[in-house]
Amino acid sequence: MTVVLKIPASTANVGPGFDSVGVALPFYLTVEASLHESWEIHHEGPHLPAVEDVQTHLIMQTAKELARLHGKVLRPLRLYVTSEIPLARGLGSSAAAIVAACLLANHFAELALEKDALLEFASSCEGHPDNVAAALYGGCIVSYQSSDQVLYSRFELPSFQWLVAIPPTELKTEKARQVLPTSYTREQAVASSAAANMLVAGLATGNAELVGKMMGSDQFHEPYRMSLIPSSQEYKSIVNGLGAYGTAISGAGPTLISVIPPSFDVTSIQKKFPHFTLHKVSTALRGAELVTQKISMFS
Repeated sequence: MTVVLKIPASTANVGPGFDSVGVALPFYLTVEASLHESWEIHHEGPHLPAVEDVQTHLIMQTAKELARLHGKVLRPLRLYVTSEIPLARGLGSSAAAIVAACLLANHFAELALEKDALLEFASSCEGHPDNVAAALYGGCIVSYQSSDQVLYSRFELPSFQWLVAIPPTELKTEKARQVLPTSYTREQAVASSAAANMLVAGLATGNAELVGKMMGSDQFHEPYRMSLIPSSQEYKSIVNGLGAYGTAISGAGPTLISVIPPSFDVTSIQKKFPHFTLHKVSTALRGAELVTQKISMFS
């Protein structure tokens, strides 16, 4: 029997919600999986590199580790992987892969774990729960991770419209983390914490204008990362000036994401920034899904 996984992309932070707010977006990682005599992984499409070493593949390593932690051995699988999520663009590509691995282990090793248990493991792999929680549950997830648990609250945001601006160049999360300061002043911490509180209030009440306003109020990471993204300040100024409620870096970047009114016209932005790939999308309300089927999509 073949199973097919569909995992949404995600944007993290949404400005001041640093490492704790994630929103699922309708770009998908798709994995077709079936039992096989040995591990075999195939990548399809422009957003995935060739598989150089199956043994170091993130999905395989993560799935085997989750099974091992629960006293099971995951039998070898043949995987066909396609993705609409560009790598190293701040749209949760690694989180989607980790979530896919969790679902594969849970299914094929018969772990019988609930999604909350999968979230705990996925968060430990990713280092924070924002992207993995959004990918797993869909909608908008506000989360908190301590040494022994992950707490979260989910909002759907069905009416929110997002403008996703994807640059042609990559930005590795490690590089984006390196530019962050090791400490903040009390004034910075208070201001950013207050902005994060107001951001969550806007998300909880479905107030897109308040969310947009707070997206530009971060002092934890955005002031340090903007210099790593060419044209970002100009883009932010122009898109906000044309009617976007607010704009922020998506995750560690370099993608920029704006919350916009439904009537927002993308045409003029595309003309001014032809090197960006622009997508006007709604929140992905459905999280990771696994379905079984008898016929392979790739046969």
